[in-house]
Amino acid sequence: MSLGFLPGDLKSHPEKELAVHLRGVADISQFLAQRYKLPVDVSLLIQIALTHDVGKAHPDFQAYLDKRGSGINHAEPSAWFTYLLTGDLWAAEVVRRHHTSLRNVDQLEGEWLPDGETVEKINKRLSHFLPLWPLPLTQSTWQRLDDLFFDGPPVDIEVWLKVRLLYSVLITADRMDALNIKDFFSTDMPKFMVPLFKESRLSFWREQIRQMCHAQAAKINKPGVYTLTLPTGAGKTLLGLEIARTWAERFQCSSIIYALPFISIVEQNAAVAKGVFGHSVQEDHSLAYSEGKDVPEEKETSWQKMLGLFRYWREPVVVTTLVQLWEALFNTKANKTMNFHKLSKAVIILDEPQSISPQYWAGLSDIFQVLSERLGTTFLLMTATQPHLKASAELSPQNLTQPFERHRYLVKGVQYDIDSLGELLLEHLPVQQENGLVVLNTRATALKGYHILKELVDGAPVLFLSSWLTPRHRKEVLQNLRRLEEAKARRYLVSTQVVEAGVDLDFDWVFRDLGPLDSIVQVAGRCNRHLRRSQPGRVLVAELTEQGRVIASRVYDDLLLFATRETLPRDVEFSEDSVADLVDTYYAKVLSALKSIPIYQRLAQGNWQDIPHLIEKQRYREVDIIIEQDEKVREIIKQLTNKQWTLEERHLQKQLFQELQQYMISIPEKYISACRSAVANITTKDHLPPFGEIFDGQAYFMTRDGIKAGLYHEVLGFIPPDGDTTAFFFD
Repeated sequence: MSLGFLPGDLKSHPEKELAVHLRGVADISQFLAQRYKLPVDVSLLIQIALTHDVGKAHPDFQAYLDKRGSGINHAEPSAWFTYLLTGDLWAAEVVRRHHTSLRNVDQLEGEWLPDGETVEKINKRLSHFLPLWPLPLTQSTWQRLDDLFFDGPPVDIEVWLKVRLLYSVLITADRMDALNIKDFFSTDMPKFMVPLFKESRLSFWREQIRQMCHAQAAKINKPGVYTLTLPTGAGKTLLGLEIARTWAERFQCSSIIYALPFISIVEQNAAVAKGVFGHSVQEDHSLAYSEGKDVPEEKETSWQKMLGLFRYWREPVVVTTLVQLWEALFNTKANKTMNFHKLSKAVIILDEPQSISPQYWAGLSDIFQVLSERLGTTFLLMTATQPHLKASAELSPQNLTQPFERHRYLVKGVQYDIDSLGELLLEHLPVQQENGLVVLNTRATALKGYHILKELVDGAPVLFLSSWLTPRHRKEVLQNLRRLEEAKARRYLVSTQVVEAGVDLDFDWVFRDLGPLDSIVQVAGRCNRHLRRSQPGRVLVAELTEQGRVIASRVYDDLLLFATRETLPRDVEFSEDSVADLVDTYYAKVLSALKSIPIYQRLAQGNWQDIPHLIEKQRYREVDIIIEQDEKVREIIKQLTNKQWTLEERHLQKQLFQELQQYMISIPEKYISACRSAVANITTKDHLPPFGEIFDGQAYFMTRDGIKAGLYHEVLGFIPPDGDTTAFFFD
């Protein structure tokens, strides 16, 4: 397609010609479509790319680039040129939204055909952008568009897939070309380097499982949705990565995407992936890019910007969070869709998929099936407590049992007040002789549990984890626990749910306040995990109350708790081998009583903005607090506050904000006044308040003086100054 309709010396960006940018985006779009074997009309994609920014030809936008004036919306007129060229409403919609977000289909008519709009008005308006444009809007084209909206644009799941793929590719190509990225991808799919393991009592059993699962995986001859259900400690992480690599070669896949529920285990499993795949692994989470560690070479500055600004999945192996995968699938914001095309011809591992709400399982299963059939995507769902998502085959052997009994369960049949936790532990567990883990449902009960356990264990180290420890602090706690474990030293941990799934820790006994059954099983997986004990570990579960109210009900859906109570045997010990059948019964009870959220139907009906977030917002407003845990924090805040950041430096600014996230927690807004009051009488040398607003009130900074005043404890993290614990719910 010729760009002869572009007049004069036009720019798309301060240092780039508009025609060069349009051709560059078209070339990158074509490359991405071919590399990922996308089922899109490549000629349509090129037409989209060549028209997506033609609205920048307007004199007002050119003046804006020369820092004269405020510019003009270029996406809406560009979309009209796309429509006039292609006659495709969806192609035009992709252009119209390339700096905003996709809309629900029923919202489009009012924007394309507003009251009072006419063919003459539109043509006159468009002539100010491109006087030489050869395809004016005709009355028949206008009528065809009007008829389309009168009947309602035909929409189904294929339309959603088409629009999302075109959108994903355009946004990615546009951002890449704007950043002058030339070397699109670093390496091909790396080989799997089999690691060496220390011999243990479980080694032979793990190798048997590995061989049997590989034999099953070898029978898989096409992309689909598959499950790998193995007990904790069976080696799922390495086995899943090895199977994914085998399938990637068999199905000619470009990517392996490994998604996990929590940042802590993303970091842990990314290290495992790097051990077998080398440097071709991208660790993707909100804290991963603060130091640009994924792209250290100076020549890759453009890629540093791309990764820092947009978290684009560049490497052939990506270890990320389930939230990021969910965003790539469903978020309608332009920059959030960039990784969607990377799902094509990919092997996607979902580790601990039961952490996704059961309300989403049916709809998510349907979407996985669509992606498998249309994009050649292969899904592997790995967990010890497999949720009821539709799958084509299970890879693990039937009736798999442990060769050794790692732990036994005891679920108490009566309720206990939190204040009696100490007596409960002493009665049923070897608290003072062996290492233990106590997992409680709220931050308030976790704090109580910490003090109770501390009184019982004669000075042995008791560590603490909750979301009111900064990420940096939580990482230090986990490292400390592993050092103690390697030294075979006594150790105890009191934690909220942040420790549940996948964290590689090992204790002799575990206590868990009542929760959903899958959460109980995940915590139990930390008990005698590596079979270092000669006797089975002990897992104790009891239902704790406070002031007569069940604590678990503050956190979990009553339906999940009811199904757990109905499923678990009470006051009799049972073995780990019983768990698989119990979990299956539990999920059946949950799904029979649960109303599913119709994800597939909403997408097929064009309600693209109506897919919920994977993680629901808190019930109360929270604010961000940055804790001055080292001297670097204050310097970063000064840089961010005092420097005038240019558009070209946005990636550096974002990296600094990401680095601050290592020192950040979120607390209920209602605590702000109490925090200020707690430090009101403290005089500081630098006149910086111990607790005060920064970034124009967008966050708060707790200095070392605020820490010394007792707002942040070296073990327990943030402590509400007024003793009010009503917002200690959640983790």
